[in-house]
Amino acid sequence: MKNIGRIRNKNDKMKTNKIKWNDYGESSLTLLAVHCNIEKENPCVPKDPSDFKRCIHLFECLGFGKGEIFSLLCIIQNKYSIWKPFINNWDELMKLYNEEKGNKLAPKLYEKIRFCNKARV
Repeated sequence: MKNIGRIRNKNDKMKTNKIKWNDYGESSLTLLAVHCNIEKENPCVPKDPSDFKRCIHLFECLGFGKGEIFSLLCIIQNKYSIWKPFINNWDELMKLYNEEKGNKLAPKLYEKIRFCNKARV
């Protein structure tokens, strides 16, 4: 179990928020590094639908809503330009992810991720 956050209880004491997050890859670690304001030596973007899913899982583990996801994505695209094609296509990537999740393969999402990787700066 990874300790990835802290929450305050009603008595305003710091309490560790333990979340089971054992499915991560380099792109989700890049997102987490930016969230924690830590420099990542080799920032990565999603390479395939499984990697993209791990990024979404991180957001879920952190309890992020759309606004918090958007804020983090804005920060990451300014910090690491390789993320810009992903941010520019985020709505479509999410649409395809939601459309194909639960399927063994996600060919539409895979193609869009490939497109984003080819468009990287």
